[in-house]
Amino acid sequence: MVLYYRIPGHELVTCHGQFHPISMDETPSGFVVSNADGEKRYVFKTNPARPFVVQSQNPPHQATKGEYLMALDRITDGIQNSKLKKVVYSRVIKRPLKQSKRFSYFERLMQTYPQAFVYYFEDENLGSWIGATPEILLRRIDSHCFVMSLAGTKKANENRMWTEKEEIEQLLVTDFILEGINGLTLGDVEVDGPYLHHAGPVEHLRTDITFNIDSKREGQLIQQLHPTPAVCGLPRNMAKQVYEALEIHRRELYTGYIGVFEAHQTHCYVNLRCAKLIDDELFAFVGGGITDESVPELEWTETENKSKTLFDLL
Repeated sequence: MVLYYRIPGHELVTCHGQFHPISMDETPSGFVVSNADGEKRYVFKTNPARPFVVQSQNPPHQATKGEYLMALDRITDGIQNSKLKKVVYSRVIKRPLKQSKRFSYFERLMQTYPQAFVYYFEDENLGSWIGATPEILLRRIDSHCFVMSLAGTKKANENRMWTEKEEIEQLLVTDFILEGINGLTLGDVEVDGPYLHHAGPVEHLRTDITFNIDSKREGQLIQQLHPTPAVCGLPRNMAKQVYEALEIHRRELYTGYIGVFEAHQTHCYVNLRCAKLIDDELFAFVGGGITDESVPELEWTETENKSKTLFDLL
């Protein structure tokens, strides 16, 4: 099995080995990936390269536009008639990608998105995945931490102001993060934003949050923050129940966390702009935040725009 990854500003890392499950009370060390709700975690352990075959996997369901719009109607009805504020609903889009082109495709992702955490791995149990995610869940150098609140999406060439719906969506994520780190910090919390963040073909609203924390409480902090409203919704447990009931596909590693955990530093990202590779096809996972002001047709278009991060390079 093989793993390639590039942390922004760092060199490409290549490893041979295999992913192994780790318990929730175990302190991760090395390259770690989780499933969508963070309840299953896997660490990559190196060993000599050996021949292997990725186990045959069923392709994730690709919702039709009719299925997608019907689900969004149910979500918006639920928001208007309950305590739900936001639900992140996702879908899967398929494109062809030849087996022989996989690594060159990964190299193009690295070159095109220098500020993204870019990875590609093949594992006989988890399958083959590739991604270029812009969203930091937690960056830690010793006790100093950085967290990013990223929400609201529009096309990079779209000449318009941010809507009230997009600004509220960003504020909900920021408030959730600040509430999650409250009581775990050592000293003051600094907040910078929101401001414009470029992510290839799309733009987001971004707020940066910095603070200090005892590194031994890092795992507790990640459990507090993940999944954020940017990938789940609010209230978190209610939103999770809604998307799990309505999404026909399983998210698997999409919207989980992914990154490198070491004693003196952590580079942990939310696994967005990612795709699963099965045979000669690439299955991209994309989603958007649904609120009571969402327009289903526009949300469909937003997922199309987000998929361009991966598909424009094909």
